[in-house]
Amino acid sequence: MKNFGVGAIAGWVTTVAVVLMLAESSSAFAPHSVKHRTVGKTAPSPPLASPTSIASAPADSDFEKPIPVRDEGASGAAADENRYNVDLETAADLWTVSVSADNRLDRAAGVPFLDSKSKDHFVDDVSVVVSRNGGMGIELLELAGGRDDDYGLTIVSGVSGNAEKAGVIAGDSIAGVEVNKVGGSGTNVEESSEAFDCECRNFDATIGLLGSFPPDIESLTLKIKRIRRWPKVKVVVAYPPSQCADGVDNEETVELFAGENLKRALQTRGIVFEDRDAAKCDFCGGKCTVSIDTGMQLMSPKGLTEEKLMKNNPKCRLSCKTVVGYNMQEGNVRLRINLNEWNTSDKGGFSNPFASK
Repeated sequence: MKNFGVGAIAGWVTTVAVVLMLAESSSAFAPHSVKHRTVGKTAPSPPLASPTSIASAPADSDFEKPIPVRDEGASGAAADENRYNVDLETAADLWTVSVSADNRLDRAAGVPFLDSKSKDHFVDDVSVVVSRNGGMGIELLELAGGRDDDYGLTIVSGVSGNAEKAGVIAGDSIAGVEVNKVGGSGTNVEESSEAFDCECRNFDATIGLLGSFPPDIESLTLKIKRIRRWPKVKVVVAYPPSQCADGVDNEETVELFAGENLKRALQTRGIVFEDRDAAKCDFCGGKCTVSIDTGMQLMSPKGLTEEKLMKNNPKCRLSCKTVVGYNMQEGNVRLRINLNEWNTSDKGGFSNPFASK
């Protein structure tokens, strides 16, 4: 990754702020996408909404960065993600701009994107609908700018009124704007949606876009980038006492990010799966089976195959198929590994369904 964030773009830090009110001007900004839909009757204007989180695109590597995993329909508990929000000062310190050298599913090579300087934080996507009636109530702060190409870094430094009601918070960065329009009459009503990109733009470009829409546009859908703290799970890993030297504690404590694959996360933190008597199971050889003593609620639900395999061992999980901190939860877990290496007196009610003994 190449950075041209606050520390790398020369010219810079400008502390300009303004409360964005209704503005009338001709639209000089071209949308990057337009959608049309013909309906039988006029659709109502979009209501005010709370922030709607969208799962972030896959990271370059699970070894580098976990993936936010959310399942709104899951029966398990889901954490309130707003508890992981950071304050304005922290967000301003963490924001940076990065450029990917290679094409990715979610972005093209060479296109600047908002990023976090810290691996302990991530950039989340939030969508809110903000009414323009009486002003939006957004105060903007330019952290970086002064370039001829309008690239920069602008964040929200204060909110009130409609923006506050919609869920915008200080520290957010507006990455895009969508507008919905309804045209035609009678049975020939056409809905259209136009999307405008303003990610990694300076103050003038951002404020120019927000003020470019005609007064008859009652609300704007803001595509927001928000820095959040990664929720973490503390995991106590217990090795079989037989695999530990005399006088050596058989437990090791590691910290995992919510959203990580359990097996890969443990391995990258030095945990060794060495279950010599495990029979083959799927691609991992069955060596990754773990027994969850506490914290099962923090794990992703079992798939159908795993449910069948673990029918008689409800405490056991295939760590290669398990996500820890599912639904962005944090907490504590205690588990045991290398299950065939435990002595009968140490097992405490579990057995490895893939044992070859």
